[in-house]
Amino acid sequence: MKAMVLKKLGLFAENQTPLDLVDLPVPVPGNDEILVKVSVCGVCHTELDEIEGRSAPPVLPVILGHQVVGQVETTGKHVKSFQLGDRVGIAWIYSACRTCEFCLAGNENLCKDFKATGKDANGGYAE
Repeated sequence: MKAMVLKKLGLFAENQTPLDLVDLPVPVPGNDEILVKVSVCGVCHTELDEIEGRSAPPVLPVILGHQVVGQVETTGKHVKSFQLGDRVGIAWIYSACRTCEFCLAGNENLCKDFKATGKDANGGYAE
């Protein structure tokens, strides 16, 4: 799988090509995950914040991108909501605990266990 990977943080003004095109193994979805063949991925100011370190990913390298549209290519064995070929969109929230007061109120972005797509988990700047 080809992906645009952020390997190090730095100011965009000093490095206007901060992402490297690399070949990576195709990910295998976990039991409760899906694998999406990416059709398009938006570019958001958040990625600039990640690249420049204002909202730094916890681990590098990472595949940025959280405005993803694609088709379900593979599903984990516990997935029931998606079928192969379904068109899906993936947003900023990769995961949250789903049990805290913030999650129960629909404010998952405030959850202490919040994980972001393209920051805490690889995102859509990939195939």
